[in-house]
Amino acid sequence: MATPLASAVFTAFALLVAGCATTNYSAVDHAQACRAAAESIQHGDADLRQCDLAVTNRQIPASARVASLVNRGILQMQAGNLQAAVADFDAVIGVAPSSAEAWINKGIALSRQDGQERQAVAILSHGIDLGPAQPAKAFFARAMAWESLGRAREAYEDYSRAAQLDPEWTEPGEQLRRFKVVRRKTASG
Repeated sequence: MATPLASAVFTAFALLVAGCATTNYSAVDHAQACRAAAESIQHGDADLRQCDLAVTNRQIPASARVASLVNRGILQMQAGNLQAAVADFDAVIGVAPSSAEAWINKGIALSRQDGQERQAVAILSHGIDLGPAQPAKAFFARAMAWESLGRAREAYEDYSRAAQLDPEWTEPGEQLRRFKVVRRKTASG
């Protein structure tokens, strides 16, 4: 079950937004507006329409269309439309299976659905293996999924890794302060 912590912390950091290269196409404006919306905290239906226009416009480069699918998925996820978000991330994975951001955002969406935490950890792990642009956020997301499964040790390790990867980001350190490390005696001493 998704923990209240996971739901609260989910909104505390930006998701992994996909970028798109700019070209001379005026249609790219929709893709850029979609990206800006995914990066912002507040957005509305008009922003989602910008993403829809970018995804369906065949005049923009395929890379911009794929990035817009990721960004539309982020908007869907932030609006609580988790199934639509997963569908967008799956569409990206279908055409660009090496998109770490699609895998990680899909894992985040799944971790917010009851009973999907194990699958979320596996998908987040795959995304991490692909080398995301913002690995600290990926480890942080997986830490939250581990924590929802009651796997405190793994969560602690991933929060620690996130803190090491981005020392300027305070959220991983704040989460680490909730943990207490207990050393156990081993058979050898």
